[in-house]
Amino acid sequence: MNKEDEERTLSLHKKSIFIDALEVFFPFADDTSYFDKLIAAGVTAVNATVTATYATPLQALSGLKQWQEVFEKHSDKLIQVTTAQDIERAKREGKLGIIMGSQNAAMIGDDINLLTIYKKLGLRIIQLSYYEQNLLGEGCGERTNGGLTTFGVEVVEEMNRLRLLIDISHCGDRVVMDAIKFSKVPIVATHANPRALVNHPRNKTDEHIKAIAEKGGVIGMLSYSRISQAREGIQPDMEDFLNFIDYMVNLVGPDHVGIGTDVTPFWSEEAYEEWAQFYPDLRSNWGWTGRDIFTNKEGDEDISRMVEITKGLVARGYSDEDIQKIIGLNFLRVFREVWGE
Repeated sequence: MNKEDEERTLSLHKKSIFIDALEVFFPFADDTSYFDKLIAAGVTAVNATVTATYATPLQALSGLKQWQEVFEKHSDKLIQVTTAQDIERAKREGKLGIIMGSQNAAMIGDDINLLTIYKKLGLRIIQLSYYEQNLLGEGCGERTNGGLTTFGVEVVEEMNRLRLLIDISHCGDRVVMDAIKFSKVPIVATHANPRALVNHPRNKTDEHIKAIAEKGGVIGMLSYSRISQAREGIQPDMEDFLNFIDYMVNLVGPDHVGIGTDVTPFWSEEAYEEWAQFYPDLRSNWGWTGRDIFTNKEGDEDISRMVEITKGLVARGYSDEDIQKIIGLNFLRVFREVWGE
C-alpha cells in the first residue's frame, strides 16, 4: 500500500462509524481500560453480550441492572445505545456505544412478558437459541434439525412488536429459515461466516445468507479461529477474514455484510477451558492465545488491529462508500429500521 492509500485508510477509518456487532462482555469486571482501547481503535459501537449464555430470568435482570450502574458511573466514555441515534451521538462525542444483547433467549423461560421488561432495561438484540435446544427451537449443536416451536414463533412476533432485533447466529438451520419466514422485519446474524468456506454448523449456508439479505438483514463476519479456519491446519488470519467479506459481497452485495468479531476481552484462560469442555468442536486448535484473529501472544485482544479491516478493504479495491457500509452503516441501517429510531 502506497502513502496515498495509507492516508486514505486512516482518514476513512477515523471519520466512519465502525460497529462491531458482537463482543462478549460477560463476565465484566469494573475495568474500563478495554473500552479506552476500543475508542482509540476507532470503534463507535459494540453489541455486547451482557448476560450469561444460560442465565435464568433473575440472573439476566441482575446483570442488566449492573450494566445500568456501569453506564451511570462511566458516562464520560460510554453511551448506552437504545436507538440508532445513540450510535451517531457516540461518534460525534468520541465515546463508545454499548448495545446490550443476549446470545440466548432461554432467559425468558416460558414467560414472553419478560421481553417487555428486558427492553425497558435497555436490551436491544436477542439471539433465539445458542447451541442446545431451548423452548423456542434448536441451536446449531443439536443432532436433529427442528424448526421454531409454537412458542418460538410467538417470541418472534413479540420481538417484532417490541422492536427488538432478532439474531440467529447460533441457531439451527431450520430455526434460521423459520425466523426469516415469520419475522416481519429484517433479522441479522451478528457473527457468522459463510459455511461454503468453513464447513462448521455455526456458519451459515448460502441459502441462509441469501434469505437474510432478501429480508434486508446483515451478516457479520467473525474472527474466532475455530469458525474461521478456511485452510486446513493453518491458523486463520486477517487475509482469511477479508476473504469472507469478499465471498459475501460477491454472493449478496455490499449492503448485507458487516463485522461481528466475537472477541472475548474479559475471558480468562481458566473460564475458556471450562467452556471448551462443553463445546469441544468450538475449541480453538491453537489454544487460548490463538483463539481468534485479534488475540496476541499474551492472550489479550489486540483491538488496535481493527483498522486492518479498513486497510484491507482499501487494498482490495473497495470504494469508500462500500467500506463504510461494511464496517458500520449496514448494521446501523438495520438498527434504525427495527428499533424505529
